[in-house]
Amino acid sequence: MASIELNILQERELGRLLDYERATCTVDGELVYRCAFPLRPDDDLQRELIKRGALAKRPDERRGTVVAITTDGYSYFPAKRKEQEERNRDKHHDTRLVGLSACFAAACVIIGFLLGRFVG
Repeated sequence: MASIELNILQERELGRLLDYERATCTVDGELVYRCAFPLRPDDDLQRELIKRGALAKRPDERRGTVVAITTDGYSYFPAKRKEQEERNRDKHHDTRLVGLSACFAAACVIIGFLLGRFVG
């Protein structure tokens, strides 16, 4: 389960920040350094993400207080994707189990009919 819970707007904002960081801070798909975003006290989404633990404030000697994505923020989308895959796998497992049970029941009915017809 994901370590933090976000609503749709918070997810979009976190996704936007992650996309920006990937676009500006990576070389050949490898993260070279982490971005620090300016603290905007009037931004409700940023405040909510800080409160939820997806972002963290930290002091910067050149720019004052900045905001950076936490490890929980980085792992949010992979954890959410993993949870969805597990739910899908469980759903498909249940469907196969019901199908197999139906086939077994049909085979038992046919065998019972044939045994009753030819033995009796």
